[in-house]
Amino acid sequence: MKGRAHKLLSEFRAQHEQEGLSGRFLMSRMILRARIIPERITPDLDDPEVEARIEAAIKRFTDERGG
Repeated sequence: MKGRAHKLLSEFRAQHEQEGLSGRFLMSRMILRARIIPERITPDLDDPEVEARIEAAIKRFTDERGG
């Protein structure tokens, strides 16, 4: 789906941006874990592999945090 990777990343960022330094650290971990360059994730991007990597990283963070 076009723009889905951007939506996932934006929602993740918005969800954690109020956490201050720990939120920025978590975003850094997302970038490394999903192997992405956030500036290249645009609403026009249509790449199922990138979407899958972001989803997997989000799931792993959710599992680590217990829910």
